Amino acid sequence: MSNFKEQLEDILSQLNPGGVFGVDIGAHSVKVCELAGSEKKPQIKKFACVPLGEAVIIEDEIQKLDEVQEAILKAIKKAGIKSKQVCLGISGPNTMTKRMAVPDGSDEEVEDHVTWESVQYIPFGADDSEIDYDLLGDNESGGKDAVVVAARTDLIEARQDLIESCKLKPKIMELSVIALVNAFETLAIKANPELDEGTILIDYGSQSTKIVVIRDGGPVFTKELNLGSSIVTEEIQRQMAVSHDEAEDLKWISKDTVLPQEILGIYQQVFTEHIQEIKKNLNFYIAAGTAEQVAHCFITGGGARVPLFAELLSANIGLEVNDFNPFECGLQLAKGSNFSAQEVAGIGAVSIGLAMRCFG
Repeated sequence: MSNFKEQLEDILSQLNPGGVFGVDIGAHSVKVCELAGSEKKPQIKKFACVPLGEAVIIEDEIQKLDEVQEAILKAIKKAGIKSKQVCLGISGPNTMTKRMAVPDGSDEEVEDHVTWESVQYIPFGADDSEIDYDLLGDNESGGKDAVVVAARTDLIEARQDLIESCKLKPKIMELSVIALVNAFETLAIKANPELDEGTILIDYGSQSTKIVVIRDGGPVFTKELNLGSSIVTEEIQRQMAVSHDEAEDLKWISKDTVLPQEILGIYQQVFTEHIQEIKKNLNFYIAAGTAEQVAHCFITGGGARVPLFAELLSANIGLEVNDFNPFECGLQLAKGSNFSAQEVAGIGAVSIGLAMRCFG
C-alpha cells in the first residue's frame, strides 16, 4: 500500500510540479531547500541536510555517483519536497565569475561585448563554456556594470545528467557563489543597507572556501579556494590515531567546551594556514586599489562553525567577524516546519540562495 501511495504522489507531483527548489551539493553533505512567501517576505518552507561519506566528492569531482544520487533523494524525502524542478548550484575550478563594465547599447550589443570581453578571463576556454551575465545598473563611465559567469559545458551536462537520473528536472543552473551573494543581498543588505558599501563574505566549507567582496549592488571580487575544514578532520585522525568518524565527532566540540590542548593545536595549525591563504587573496583585491571601503566581514558554511575559526580570522584581517544568520535578517520559518532555524543558519546559505530563484 505504501509503495502505491508513493507512486501516486510521484504522478501527481509531475502533473503539478510546484516551484523551483534549491539543491546544494557540497563535499560534506547535500542540502535541499524550498521557500514560500515572497522575495520581500521570504519563508523557509522545507529544508533537509544529508551527510555524504568520506571521499564521495574530492575537489569538486564526484567519485561515488550512486551515493550522491542516494543523498539527494533522501534529502528530498526527508524535507517532504514534492516539486520536481531544481535550481542546482555548481562550483569549482571549472566555473568563473567576473564583474566588468560594459558600454550602453541594445541587448544584442551588450551580449556581444560580454562574450568578446569575457574570453580573456575564462581559464578553461570560452569555446568549451556556457556564458551568462546580469546587468547591475549604470556606472560612472556612462555604461553599465555586469556580473558575468561561465562554466564548462561538460560540467553543466554532467550535473544535468545527475539531476535527471534522480527523476528531477534541472530547470536552473546557478553558480553557488552567485546564490550565496543573492541570499546575502536579499536578506542581510536589505536589513542593513550600509553593508552594500563594502562587505567581505566568506563561505568556509569542507573542501572549498568561497570569498566574495560585495559592494554597489553586487560582487566586485570572487575567489574559490581548494581548502576547507576537512583538513582539520584529517589532522585529528592522523595525530590522534582515531577513525574518520571519531575525528569528525572531535572536530565538532561545542564552542562552550574547554578545548583539549591537542585539538586546540590542530585548530590553530590548520586555520592559520587557511586564513593566510584567504588573506593573500584579499590582499590581491586590496592591491587593485578598490578595497578601502570594505568595513564588514561575515562568515557562513559548516567549517565556519568550528571553534576558533572566527576569532583567528578576525585577528588576521583586522575586522570584526560576524556569522551570516539568515534568520536575523528577515527570513522566517513557515508554519509547520519540522526543523529549527539553528539547524539551517550555519549551513543553508547557498541552498537558500538557490531556492530564491522560485521568486523569478
